[in-house]
Amino acid sequence: MSSIIELQDVSKEYRNEDLVTPVLHNINFKIDNGEFVAIMGPSGSGKSTLMHILGFLDKITTGKYLFDNRDVSTLEDDELAQMRSNSVGFVFQAFHLLPRTTILENVMLPLVYTKVSEKERIKRATEALNSVGLSHRLFYTPGQLSGGEKQRAAIARALVNNPSIIFADEPTGNLDSKSGLQVMRILQKLNEEGHTVILVTHEKYTADHAKRILRVSDGEIISDEFVKSRIIASEASDLAK
Repeated sequence: MSSIIELQDVSKEYRNEDLVTPVLHNINFKIDNGEFVAIMGPSGSGKSTLMHILGFLDKITTGKYLFDNRDVSTLEDDELAQMRSNSVGFVFQAFHLLPRTTILENVMLPLVYTKVSEKERIKRATEALNSVGLSHRLFYTPGQLSGGEKQRAAIARALVNNPSIIFADEPTGNLDSKSGLQVMRILQKLNEEGHTVILVTHEKYTADHAKRILRVSDGEIISDEFVKSRIIASEASDLAK
């Protein structure tokens, strides 16, 4: 299986005048197409910075980052923005849905600045919402949805561009345990359908859906373990109820 991500001796530091704050130290790993990887670590461990680098939201300080065999380490900001638009989908803890816009319109947003026709945008957004069990909520606004439904809408928005990778940053952090489990089952089901999923979390029950766990501590990878997923994605059949 081919690697979609490869980090070679990647380090990251932030500078504020003469103050240098190291965050990541000599990170090395590969992620293959179709993997479901959880990046785990406590607050301040560097896991979110690592995800921002992987998702082209931040740049490395030293080392090399290969994405689909392309060296993106030295790309300019506009090139990184294009990579984000074309290759990745994001699911964040805070949902980031526009409050006065329908769920269908929210999911269509990543397509607004593309050459996709309005008819095709509606079609893709409708299909994405149907895939997460929200076909009955197309014309609702976020304020009319539960927390779990908002996160499922955010997943649909992440899917609408058919990205190479879905990044989920603490996707269950604002949800109760039942809604969080539903969201994780959706992500696992998407992985079983062929999507590469990279999950950032500090919660073990969330990471249990992954097949590989990278543990980060003090800016370093301290373990890289392949595990047998203990959660069955087929149990997600009740999501549309």
